[in-house]
This record gives sequence, C-alpha cells and structure tokens, in this order.
Amino acid sequence: MKKLLMYAGKRAREHLAREGLKPADVQAVPGAAGGPKGLILHGLDQFLFSDWLNDKVERQLIGASIGAWRMAAACSPNPRAAIDRLAQQYCEAQCYRKGATIDEITAVCNAMINTIVADESQAMAQHNSNRLIVWVNRGRPPVYAAGGRAKKRGFAAAVLANTASRGTLGRYLERIVYSPANAPVEWLQQPFDNLPTEFHPLDQHNLKPALLASGSIPFVLHPVAQIPGSPPGPYWDGGLTDYHLALPYHRLKGLVLYPHFVPSITPGWLDKWVKHRRAPEAWLSNMLLICPSPEFIASLPAKKIPDRSDFTRYNFDHEMRMSHWKAAMQASHQLAEELAAFIERPDVSKLLPLGDARR
Repeated sequence: MKKLLMYAGKRAREHLAREGLKPADVQAVPGAAGGPKGLILHGLDQFLFSDWLNDKVERQLIGASIGAWRMAAACSPNPRAAIDRLAQQYCEAQCYRKGATIDEITAVCNAMINTIVADESQAMAQHNSNRLIVWVNRGRPPVYAAGGRAKKRGFAAAVLANTASRGTLGRYLERIVYSPANAPVEWLQQPFDNLPTEFHPLDQHNLKPALLASGSIPFVLHPVAQIPGSPPGPYWDGGLTDYHLALPYHRLKGLVLYPHFVPSITPGWLDKWVKHRRAPEAWLSNMLLICPSPEFIASLPAKKIPDRSDFTRYNFDHEMRMSHWKAAMQASHQLAEELAAFIERPDVSKLLPLGDARR
C-alpha cells in the first residue's frame, strides 16, 4: 500500500531529478489551518524538524491556526519534545462537555498555548535559523460589531461577498503577518492579491497571543483583543483568509516543502464552498507537496483523518476520540518512513504533477 503521495511543481521536479532532495534545498515549509487534521502530520513533523531539517540553513516556517502551532513547535530548541507537547495537548486537553461555552473553550486553548510554548517564547520567536511566520486576521468594522446578531450578520455578509469574489474579503478582514525582524519576507510584502495586509515584528512578548489569535475560530473562541506591538483587535483565525496558505512561493529561489493533509491548496477557509478556487498553479512551481494517500487514510481506525467534527461524532466519548486520534498519529510515522526512503533514493517517477493536486 502506498501511504504517501508526492506532488511536484515543474521547477521542483526538475531540481529533484537533477540533484535529489537535501535539507539546504528547502527554503520554506507551510503549515495549513485545519484544526485536528494537522495531527495526521505528527510523524512527518517529528522526522522533518527533529531529524532532517536540523541544519543551520535559514528557512521560513509559515503557519496559520494549527499550522502556526506546529511551526512554532518546530522552532523549539527541542522540537521533538515540543511537537509531542502539541500532540498531547491537542488530544487530551480538549475534553469539552456538551454545550461548552466560548469562555471555556477559549480558556482551554489559551492553556494549551502556554503549555506548548512553555518557557521557550524567545527561542521560538527568534530561532537561529528557522524564521517563524504567524498568520492572523484582524476584523474590520462589519465583523466586530458589539452585538452577537450584528456580528453574525457581518460574517454572513463576508461569506456571500467571498462567494462572488475573494477580493471582497478585504472589506471584512485584513491579514496580519507576524515575523521576526530579520526574516526575509520581501516576497510576501510585494502585493499578490487584493487583501489588505500588515506586517508586524514577532517576539517573545507577542508570540503566545499571536498563536492564540491564529487559532481563534469565530463563534467558537473569543477573538484576541490585543496583541502587543499591534493596533487593537479583534484578532481571529489566520485561516479565514489563508486556509492553506496559497502564497506566491514561486518568488523564492529554493524549494517549498509542504506537508499537507489533502492534495489541494484552498486559498481561504470560506473557499471550501467555492470548489473551483485553488492556488494559481504558477505560484507552486517550486513546491513539493506531500500528503496521506486515500489507501492510508482508509486504513486508520475511523477510516478518516482527525477533524473537528470528531468532538461530536463520538458523542463526547473522549476516550474513544483520543484513542482514534492517537492511533492516527502513531500511524503517521509510516508517512515519514516513506519520505525518508524517497530522500535516500529519489525516484521522480513517484512524483505526481502538482496540477493534479489542484483538482
């Protein structure tokens, strides 16, 4: 059974055929939003950041929502321990009761961030080589009305506007990008879409609130009201505008290695319902996207990867949910084994055209 699918853009395929894949080739690693879906990448994260990408080459780790949490753990001085803390917290700390309030869920997620980051805020925000880039969204007036109903109407309007044109999201949200002061993010600062974007320095003082904001799903968690060094919020989930981080990666000289849970790149969370909207293929020419195969997913206990619906799917039987999530994470190390074998003996015949992943 083939467990790992690998999709390569044209430039990435040519490089792999000519030179294989070495740590120094990788200039960026994106981490998509998607909540529990990120757990299926646990084994790949352990292999990549603890064993393989442990050189001193500068690279950018870009994340939204759980992707930002994963990339922050990868920037730990001890990434193996931090990645394990993230997995343990995400599985075991979220034993919500039926009807849990926004206050309760926000408090749990805030405690999770504190445990994952621990006392490593400065090390994660200012890693010697890994440049952590955290994606957040700041609400504009139509979506931060004081009343709950008005806020819901604002988000409903954003959904309808986005369906017509992704560019209209800028009326409702602006993306805020946090990166270390020395991170080479010029490729992102050049305009690439119509969404308003601000860049702010990432440091030990704002790392935790930025990570919490990056995962704050509207109406599930409270928005973060203030992030140090930034204008007043509200700040929400980075995946709202950039669900799978469809960015102009082609501007980078090196390769982009994308451990993903699906073989497609959806620009914004609201684009899940706009099936034709995918990342422009030209932006992905230097990307190697790796994800679980359908056969591998079918072999998991629940025959699916973890997702947010599991909190109710198991009728709040958290023991069963945790058992299946942990089994999926354990199985995910098989994905890392296949990637390691490919790195050891590259075979470009195993690479699928990245255009296939967009369909």
